Amino acid sequence: MSSHADRDDPPSNWCDWWTGVTKATDDLYYGWPEGETHPWFWHWCTAMNAWRGAGTSGHDLVSRDPLHLEPSLLWPCCNMHGFLRSGIWVPA
Repeated sequence: MSSHADRDDPPSNWCDWWTGVTKATDDLYYGWPEGETHPWFWHWCTAMNAWRGAGTSGHDLVSRDPLHLEPSLLWPCCNMHGFLRSGIWVPA
């Protein structure tokens, strides 16, 4: 089984193309790949039973630390939806 398909093996254990992978929740991690101005996210996709990565270049980076993005983040694969404001995930 790939580490990407093991919910108990989060991106902070294996994602080596970001510096400083940060845990937002048990199901959501973020970081900045080298050269990126916006963070990338790994979320646990309940529809695919796997960790899925996605960029946020279409969002406004209000603050990097603590992380604040607008508008809300939505992953249509599993309908995970919410806001990351002041470094805290708030489901929508």
